[in-house]
Amino acid sequence: MSNGGSNRLLGFDGHGEVFDHGEVIFRRIKPEQKESVARIHQTFLDAKLDQKGIVETVLRADGDLEHRKLVISYPHEWPANMYKDAVLFHLRLFSELEKAHLTLKDALPNNILFDCTTPSFIDFLSVVPPEQLDEEEWLDSGGYEDRRFAVVDRMLLPYMVLPLLFLARDEQKIARELLSIRACNTSGTPPSWRELINLPARRSGYALRGYVRGLLLVARLRILKRRLPRLQGRVFLETIDELSRLVAGVDVTPPLSGYSSYYDEKREQLSLADPVVFLPKQKAVYELLHAERPARVLDIGANTGWYSSLAASLGSSVIALEQDESCVDILYRKAKGRQLRILPLRVGFSDLKTEIYSSRDLAREYPDRQIGTIPLYRAGLERFQADLVLVLGLVHHLVLGEGRTLEEVFEIFGKLARKVLVLEFVCLDDEKIVNEPTFFANLDRSDATTYNLDRAREIGRRHFSSVEIRDSHPETRKILIFRK
Repeated sequence: MSNGGSNRLLGFDGHGEVFDHGEVIFRRIKPEQKESVARIHQTFLDAKLDQKGIVETVLRADGDLEHRKLVISYPHEWPANMYKDAVLFHLRLFSELEKAHLTLKDALPNNILFDCTTPSFIDFLSVVPPEQLDEEEWLDSGGYEDRRFAVVDRMLLPYMVLPLLFLARDEQKIARELLSIRACNTSGTPPSWRELINLPARRSGYALRGYVRGLLLVARLRILKRRLPRLQGRVFLETIDELSRLVAGVDVTPPLSGYSSYYDEKREQLSLADPVVFLPKQKAVYELLHAERPARVLDIGANTGWYSSLAASLGSSVIALEQDESCVDILYRKAKGRQLRILPLRVGFSDLKTEIYSSRDLAREYPDRQIGTIPLYRAGLERFQADLVLVLGLVHHLVLGEGRTLEEVFEIFGKLARKVLVLEFVCLDDEKIVNEPTFFANLDRSDATTYNLDRAREIGRRHFSSVEIRDSHPETRKILIFRK
């Protein structure tokens, strides 16, 4: 997301349009809808719905809305337990809104953002009185006297609950496809319950347990789904409660990976309370964070979050990116439990430039929305910019492992870092590289003339005005601090 100016955000609500105004999110309301939106906003204030998870919202004098601005993240980027918490939050919101005689006219995970580990519902125009559902053409009754059940059946079950069950089956790749290229309004194949049922069980005990849990939950949901057209009135809340119990019982925690104990194996899992015992790299990062006091830190390749936690303990708000499923889920549970100002996301370096566009089939229905021009899901390069960017123990994997060039990685880091880049450079004679050369698939494409400390410093200076070098550990590693 841009940090200034006014950028239109792609959306499909016919009652308004959304723009990024730098400091706030601006929602322009159609003139004929302003009166009803004003009534809902008054209910929002009276019922204190901001305390129930609806994004903080101000009604302007002209009838338009301004929302608190959060870091944009997408459901396919959330750790598994973070996604589960989003589903549970959405279900609870149905019950909370019922008390104010309101409901939700759709049920998509994209309507939620996280303020670090706290979910927030951001689609204010999806909050409506229940009787207004009769005006929604896409909710063609389908036999539902109470159209809230149509929202559950046609939106919440396939687009929110089904991906959760794939996570429970240890099928993260499919789950993240369902939440990205196969999500609502994208051009991928829609979610299918049959796909989950027909999925072969893996051999591991974890996956087999997930398979059995998934089948049992699908069976219960199918029974519930057959009941939906006959249900109405107060039974809706009972149905939501039943769904909440089902979801709460699903275990989506990924199995441990080879990187889950990385800091323990390197004896770097030190207490944050005693900087005196920090190792050289930890001291260098601590001293820099303490001196700079950045408002926002981006930690790329965060693992289980020792450095993210360090930055948060010093007052920074942190975006922590990690592509290992187990590590990022551990970090989320740690940040949630300790109430740390950390937003953990399952995002790898290769994901930072990825954009996902909406289905072109929607162009006729929304001719003014610039479909195909504005991405539905924006690149991380636009959303994750920070005052200080940490890249520790990663560059050698990108260059020697994935075959990227130093020019390519510094171009990305230069766009993400507003002020400071802290980069750990690992030399070719480092024991990790020397002892495990087969771990680096593109090692033979680099030598001491193309991959060395001086070259990294030179290329970095193309994007930053100055560079400082500090010790790391072992001696074959150095901390480069670039400033703009």
